[in-house]
Amino acid sequence: MKCVEDGHEIVALAHAHPPEDAAQEELDSYLFQTVGSSAVATIAECMDLPFYLQAITGSAVTQTLDYELTKDDETEDLFALLRNVKHHHPDVAGVSVGAIFSSYQANRVQHVCDRLGLTMLAYLWHREQVGLLREMVGNGVDAILIKVAAYGLGKDELGMTLKQAMPKLISLSEKHGVHACGEGG
Repeated sequence: MKCVEDGHEIVALAHAHPPEDAAQEELDSYLFQTVGSSAVATIAECMDLPFYLQAITGSAVTQTLDYELTKDDETEDLFALLRNVKHHHPDVAGVSVGAIFSSYQANRVQHVCDRLGLTMLAYLWHREQVGLLREMVGNGVDAILIKVAAYGLGKDELGMTLKQAMPKLISLSEKHGVHACGEGG
């Protein structure tokens, strides 16, 4: 939404996913959110956009905040994915990311973008979360909670829309410092 508001054209969607032979959809990844991976193709289909996939074969070999090219690190799976997008769309100039506060993730995406000559577009970066949550709900984002891992959230919240969960998310944010937009859980 923010990319389009700022005049960018979305030309493709790209997604790193668990390998086909993975025992479960959720990987223990520091970089990628893999729960719900099977639904991402439907989003691309609804948007009528080309869709690029890359299996996550690496792991978080380098776990420091800063990243340097590291063999078998999952960051290199992101590099392979975006290199493939750039191969098919040579004029692509940027990559939109949804990171809000994870410097670990942002640093790795920036590293990959720098290597590929791309601009990282991070419109949500360091936004105040309660205001951002209200903005998302107000703009009609109809996301559904499919995983919870934060204090105060449990199986009762699974399946709720953002709008339904918003009062509890804001309360947990105010009382316990939980990230209202779900960053980190």
